[in-house]
Parts: sequence; C-alpha cells; structure tokens
Amino acid sequence: VVALTDQTLDFANITPTVRRVGLTVPVSNMAIDNAAFDLMAFVQAKFTLALRIYLAKKIYSQAEWQGNRGPFAGMTKTGDIEIGADSYKNILKAVAKFSDKGFFEGDVVIIMDRETEAELKATPKIAGAAGGFVVENGRCAGYPYVVTHYLNTELDSAGNLVPTAKKYIGIGYFEWFALQQHGTVRMTVDATSQAVAKKNLTAVTLNTAWSMTDLSKYINGANNTTQAFALYEVVEEEPTTE
Repeated sequence: VVALTDQTLDFANITPTVRRVGLTVPVSNMAIDNAAFDLMAFVQAKFTLALRIYLAKKIYSQAEWQGNRGPFAGMTKTGDIEIGADSYKNILKAVAKFSDKGFFEGDVVIIMDRETEAELKATPKIAGAAGGFVVENGRCAGYPYVVTHYLNTELDSAGNLVPTAKKYIGIGYFEWFALQQHGTVRMTVDATSQAVAKKNLTAVTLNTAWSMTDLSKYINGANNTTQAFALYEVVEEEPTTE
C-alpha cells in the first residue's frame, strides 16, 4: 500500500537547435528557351539530390560541422575491427558491446563504405565452412547496414571535406538520433522580380530548416557523450607465418 514515487520525463530539457537549410540557382531564360530538354525540371530534380547529399554528409561524416552534425562528427574511435577470417565474430562482438548499455530497442545499424562492403561480401562467416558470407541478403552479420563514403570524411584546415587517412565502420541505434524537419520545404520559382528580370533569369530557391539531436547524450549519465553510436577503425588481419 506504499505510494509510488512519481517519475518525470523532462523532455523540456532537450531542445533541438533548428538551422536553416537553403539553396538557390539562377537559370538563364535564354538557356531555358533554347535547351533541347526540360531544363527547369532538370534543375528542380537536382535540388532533391542536393538535399539528399546534404543530409548524408551531415549524418554520417566525421567532419566537425559548425551547424547540423551527426553522431559521428569529431568522434574518437572506440576500437578496431579486424577484417579477415574472423570478421564475422569481430563485428558481432563490437555490436554486442551496446547490450551492456541497455540498448534493447530496435535494430542496430552498421555503416561502411563500398570497398569494405565488397570485401565482406567475399569473406566467409566461418573460414572453410559453407555458412555463407559476412555480408549477404542485404545484411551485415545479420544486421541492416548503410553504405556511404561520407563516413570516411573529415574537414581539413581550410574547411574542405576530404577523405580520412583510414577506413572506419560505424555502429549505431538510429532511433536515438532525432532528425527533424521543421516547417515545410518551400521551393519558389521567381522570374518576375526586378532582381532577376533585369538579368533575364529565373531563380529557383529552396528553403527549409532541419535539426539533428543525439538523444543518447542525455541518458545513463552520459554527460553530453553519445551512448548509442560508436566508430571502429578497419584493420587488416595480421598475416600468419608457419
């Protein structure tokens, strides 16, 4: 009959940082009139692709962006994953470390580049046994995975996105990563305002806003350190000598 103590969920303490995302392209009306294809439709299709590239860079790159940034931004590696005869076991052991933190909801997702994917597609689960390959049927060691070269990128001293010196595998529970679009995507086509009319242009402009919040930084006494994501350096198996 003892009364239970109320527990509160302080969602008000987690505030997303909303940042504007935009793109504008001026298109010559002369080019529109003389193109042998629908130039405006082509430009607008490129806007969709540009937004996809923007999100992929921000979510998966190790670059320490000033604005929106994903869980791997500026992350120090958790350890190494040796790719070779024991790849299957090594990946399973790396994923299993999350179980000790209490993450039992949803599926863990593995992130890698295409070269690593190709190697794991040709690597048997168990050397000398007919047990299949580490990557098969759209899964890596039984887990869903994403292929992107942006995981192996960072910013150089000039602020340019460049490849990292080493290759990595990312592991994470993305239900803890809140990717939110705020408002609507507004695409406007302006061919009449004075700014574009006097140059005989049509300006296509996209405006929206996104926020990216790693919610796992607020649990388990995380102290603003991600709990649901990890980065492992890919290392080759040490050769054996007889």
